[in-house]
Amino acid sequence: MLFFLLLILSAFILIQTAPIEQSESTTIFSTDKLPSNGSSLDYRILPYIGNGHVATVVFSDFIYMNGLYNGENGTSHRARIPSTLNWQFKINPSSSLYTLNVSSGFFIETLENDEIRIERYLLASQEYTELLIAYVVLTRLAPTGRKIVVPVEVNEQMTSIDIDFTVETRNNEHVLLSGKTRQVENSQFQKELLSVFVYYTPLPVEGLELDSEETNRTYLFVTSIDEIKSRAKQSFDYATNERQPHEILLSHVSRWNDIWSNGYVEVTGNDELQKQINSAFYYILSSLPPLSTRSEHKQFYGLSPGSLSRGGLLGEDYGGHSFWDTETWMFPSVLLFYPTLAKEILSYRIALRDSAVDNARLFGYEGWRFPWESARTGVDVTPDCCPEVRLYQMHITGDIAFAARQYIAATGNRDWLLNELGGELIYETARFWGSRAVYNNEKQQYEILTVLPPDEDAQPFKNNSVFTNAVASLSILLADSVSCITNKKTPQSWLDIASTLHFPFDNLTQTHLEYEGFDLKNTTIKQADVVLLGFPIMWSMSDQVRRNDLLVYEPLTRDDGPAMTWSMHSIGFIELGDFDKAEQLFRRSYETYVRPPFNVWTEAKSGVGAVNFITGAGGFLQAILFGYGGIRLKLDQLEFKPRGHLPNQVTKLIFHGLKYQGTTIDLTIDNKVYEIFVRAQNSNDSVPLTYKHGEHHGSLKLNDRLSFSIDSQLIIRRSVPLCP
Repeated sequence: MLFFLLLILSAFILIQTAPIEQSESTTIFSTDKLPSNGSSLDYRILPYIGNGHVATVVFSDFIYMNGLYNGENGTSHRARIPSTLNWQFKINPSSSLYTLNVSSGFFIETLENDEIRIERYLLASQEYTELLIAYVVLTRLAPTGRKIVVPVEVNEQMTSIDIDFTVETRNNEHVLLSGKTRQVENSQFQKELLSVFVYYTPLPVEGLELDSEETNRTYLFVTSIDEIKSRAKQSFDYATNERQPHEILLSHVSRWNDIWSNGYVEVTGNDELQKQINSAFYYILSSLPPLSTRSEHKQFYGLSPGSLSRGGLLGEDYGGHSFWDTETWMFPSVLLFYPTLAKEILSYRIALRDSAVDNARLFGYEGWRFPWESARTGVDVTPDCCPEVRLYQMHITGDIAFAARQYIAATGNRDWLLNELGGELIYETARFWGSRAVYNNEKQQYEILTVLPPDEDAQPFKNNSVFTNAVASLSILLADSVSCITNKKTPQSWLDIASTLHFPFDNLTQTHLEYEGFDLKNTTIKQADVVLLGFPIMWSMSDQVRRNDLLVYEPLTRDDGPAMTWSMHSIGFIELGDFDKAEQLFRRSYETYVRPPFNVWTEAKSGVGAVNFITGAGGFLQAILFGYGGIRLKLDQLEFKPRGHLPNQVTKLIFHGLKYQGTTIDLTIDNKVYEIFVRAQNSNDSVPLTYKHGEHHGSLKLNDRLSFSIDSQLIIRRSVPLCP
């Protein structure tokens, strides 16, 4: 399905006269008419191309770069770089086709009339991440003997509301814009304005042409963007002077093929669901650094709910800021297939630790307190409209610690703990909670007061959010669990907090209360909150309490809430064996949030809200992995317990390339059995693994293929614990 594309692409380039056909492939999204909003294109639901360093919505007016923000504190937002890719062909086509190819990571515009076919490929290069490429192929359809000129409408912009640009160079070879942002985000943590350099091929203001005897011609338009001038120039020169145009394209496709071969989910029996899964992974991965690139490594600056392709306008798409969405909703599905990219996500928080220290001190606490909204510097860039979330929504520090917990659970990466400040991240977030909790003599328990839970309708603040207290407790326990490696002893006072935090609970209904004093009958909540205790937190509770939490909080949740809520409810009902309810909620988690024709996610099901909403895509993928896949990643083991009731007429699910402790595992599930296959073991990172299934146990070796009955539990562990 996914991995023949390199050959297909080569054939497609050579056979230029093949007729336009709309593909039914599960990696191809095509339309003959782009979505519109009145008389103009509806950029909100157009797809984007990106590579974790640069990204742009196709045909839009702006390009965005990782870490490039303008605006002070709460006005910080992604700085808008004028697009070099938004020029349009001015012909009257007899046919047109617009295609997003998610397996190869490019967008194609194909136009035809009686004389000529135009194929324009747009891509954000995986080979050199500074590059955005427009690769254009003209193919003659009319007889030779007459020159053909294709007029092009070019609206070249060299100014930006966010960046002071200067045209340093303009010649036949390239244009160079050099610029600096207009405002620092925070003068304490950003001493200078941010630089950006844009090299690009002169735009086709005179149009494109085929000479009278030419049957085809290829044009390559290169844009190279970076904060370092020499790096932008080097990548531009590479693409324009050192490689043939088709080599640039094929190298990019090859690297996307490598991404998919590292990990993907295969569905049998429902092509539409397969397309949903493929596109969800594409949109998340396009905002992350490549698995393999020839560019220098750069600091990654986080995953925003609206992806790297959005965030240039205040009040839209969250300004490109990072929230708890990064670690809670997007991180888990990335971690299981691409642990190196998961580490990049955590590196963002570590890099901005000085701001987290200052943020804790600002409120009179110790350790690292991460901001609710983060951009370039790590100071809180929550807009002034929302002081409550800036002041009280501190569960994000626990969310980040939980992501670190899952990363250690999946990888056992001692080097990250000792040499890449992972141990500091874990210890200092625990220190924050150690300073934040207070003892209640009457209850004889610790409390965390004046916080805003994930349910943002609970304003301005509440006491003892059960979710906040759970992630705080796990944060402290994680620091203790890895102390044998970090040599950072966890104080007994912290451990006392972790073991005796107060969890509001209604004994009559046997239900967790979202916070102290929560009214189970007359309160409306924004989104998943208490149900997150069951998953992803996996807090210990009886099946009955788990069921009660799900049944009580579902009708209390706003109908217009975000998609991720229903993914978590679906996972819970799969756990409990209520498969009809689970499938109903699973469908609810994506069907009304994904917009055709390119499967772009939106935050709201009525209206639009934030677009390219990869938070929702992340929640949806978790329902596939942890719901129908039955996967549970715990600190000391990986568990499989698929229930066998697959969604939407699916007959088989295959998870290709799950990573655990340096071993790569394929998991295949049908309605009766599930099978694991040990595909690979990394000689540098893998550790010996053992498995246990009922009374059976043994070592797990390369090329082992083991089958088990559905609804039975398989446990895989390191043969030697991380901390014996």
